[in-house]
Amino acid sequence: MPKETFKNIPEAKRQKFLNEAALLFAGKGYAGADMGELARRAGVSKGSIYNYFESKEDLFLYVCSFNLELSRQAIYGTMDPDWDIYRQIEHIFESGARFIGDHPEFMVIYLSMSAPGMEQFSRALARETEKFTSDHLKRELAKGIAAGVVRADLDIKLTAFIVNGLYILFLSSLMSAYFQIRMSEYMEIEGAITPETTREFLQKTVDHIHKLLRPPAVK
Repeated sequence: MPKETFKNIPEAKRQKFLNEAALLFAGKGYAGADMGELARRAGVSKGSIYNYFESKEDLFLYVCSFNLELSRQAIYGTMDPDWDIYRQIEHIFESGARFIGDHPEFMVIYLSMSAPGMEQFSRALARETEKFTSDHLKRELAKGIAAGVVRADLDIKLTAFIVNGLYILFLSSLMSAYFQIRMSEYMEIEGAITPETTREFLQKTVDHIHKLLRPPAVK
């Protein structure tokens, strides 16, 4: 967590520092991120960084938590709680795509959690990162089953895991060259990935999830 000195600096300066830190960690990785370079980018002295945070590790953990909260606000903060599971899933995919379009560094940092040597961060962040979405999806699936709009024979835990897995794979395909090639191969996409291609892929993915969830009589 940041020290009080960080909380006391002007909001614009604090935001710039966090933005530059996220971009640096995404571009260089945790191990390659140099605090001197961050100081130059953010317009602060290197010593100031350690007046703001105890360590590089502490800064990285806070950047991850801060960006996670931004993504939650972008997705769940604009979600109508009265929407059914189908509209919610569509909203999650659409809002997530917009957020990653504006903040691709978030997805790069998220994916880096699974890399060798990042286990200490995975242990610290995994439950914070995953529990919120896991609980939300399982709760909404259960409500859908109770309301008769989701097929009753679904394994709720497995279905929530599959839906979120498709979401992560979709977002990865928006900003990772490897996952874009993978998407192009499986979807038989010729040429470059365009905004139109992305929208079509999003809609096909959401429609396929809807088909998985709907009771036979509702299809």
